[in-house]
Amino acid sequence: MVSYYDRLLVAIAAAVLAGAASGLHPAVAPHVGLAGGSIVSTVFLYEALFRNPPTRPTRSTTAASVVVGVGWVSTVVLLV
Repeated sequence: MVSYYDRLLVAIAAAVLAGAASGLHPAVAPHVGLAGGSIVSTVFLYEALFRNPPTRPTRSTTAASVVVGVGWVSTVVLLV
């Protein structure tokens, strides 16, 4: 039986692969496609780690904001 977290892992991989596949199109640079896929996969990662973790959720929203913010900033830095 496939669990909720198995589906999230598949969604993360699918988002990154879709970004890589879009980078194969001549109008889209490969690094832009991967960056887009990583941004989409960040949503699933946030869901798995902070909104619905396999353990007791933390009461601190600061940790979640920092992790997601660092992911977005690093994606923007890689784009420039």
